[in-house]
Amino acid sequence: MTPRVLQVVLGLNPGGTERLVVELVKRLNDEVPMMVCCLDDAGAWAREVEAIGVSVMALNRGPGFQPSLGRGVADAMKRHGATIIHAHHYSPFVYSALARCRRPATRIVFTEHGRLSDAKPSGKRRAANTLLSRFPSQVFTVSEDLKRHLVAEGFPSKQVDVIYNGIDVGSLPAPAARVAVRRRLDLDDDAIVAGTIARLDPVKDLRTLIQAVAAANASGHQRSGTRLVLCIIGDGAEREGLEKATDELGARSLVRFLGHCDDAREWLAGCDIYVNSSISEGISLTILEGMAAGLPVVATRVGGTPEIVNESCARLVPARDPDALASALTELSAVPTLRQTLGAAGRMRVETRFTLDRMVGEYRSVYFGERGAGSGKRAGSRKRS
Repeated sequence: MTPRVLQVVLGLNPGGTERLVVELVKRLNDEVPMMVCCLDDAGAWAREVEAIGVSVMALNRGPGFQPSLGRGVADAMKRHGATIIHAHHYSPFVYSALARCRRPATRIVFTEHGRLSDAKPSGKRRAANTLLSRFPSQVFTVSEDLKRHLVAEGFPSKQVDVIYNGIDVGSLPAPAARVAVRRRLDLDDDAIVAGTIARLDPVKDLRTLIQAVAAANASGHQRSGTRLVLCIIGDGAEREGLEKATDELGARSLVRFLGHCDDAREWLAGCDIYVNSSISEGISLTILEGMAAGLPVVATRVGGTPEIVNESCARLVPARDPDALASALTELSAVPTLRQTLGAAGRMRVETRFTLDRMVGEYRSVYFGERGAGSGKRAGSRKRS
């Protein structure tokens, strides 16, 4: 029987998880009929999904826990004739579990994409998961690190497997694209540009990154006569506070807030380094984007990040450490040949291990019952180094 999948998400506003859901829908809908149920508002990317004939239902969730949302998810299941619910993140999973009580024959696939902080799991969460872990047919995380956290939160280890995220790698940016971006930024070719794509949220810890850029310019870059400029691609609730912090550091000329950009990959063409300062990550699609653009990576050693980059293509530093971040940025800024070597290695790594086709194929196997959690058949099950 052909599976019919209801994708349950918080919404389809721009973000890494949301992009993966959109790609699953677009690439598999002809073979696996899809519908999307959003707990919150539909979001800006809903139009992209609806354009291919896939329905999007928004439940417009209010504050607090709302058990009645389970009925809304169940209504979406009935409307679509879903045989599978694919819940992305914890809240969609909880409400999908409630919905399944009304339609117990429906399979639940639960993918956890990341954590909102690096805090230890609460006793309350572990107790709840003792019950909730009975609901999903299959549980996946996007990294081995995240699997360990999910097991610590009460899910049986044998129930949880890993499917690594992937991206459409595309082609390397052309030299002309670099020139065009530099002109848009009003920067000469001598400036070293570090780029980051991020939701402006505390978990991304962009304050530490801004401090690091200011420190790097006050030391090594000042001596060498070059400037390190940070381009922040993305928007969010922290923007005003981050701009204020930038001003307080006297770093306004060093930091460009570009806001949300649908052409974020094009901006990377003008960068020399990709940087990620998060305190928690699952598998960062934006780091993969930086690698695909042929950029060396500087990133915090958190979550699944060490599973996608190593010293062959990146410099990993502790979280919340502006001095370590500044030191790594200074090292890469000073040596063009090192940037080139690391960038080429990163590009090769993403081409061979983190493609969108591989990820979509793994989820297709899940939908068709060809793969179960704990099967050990995932493409990413080999040791990462």
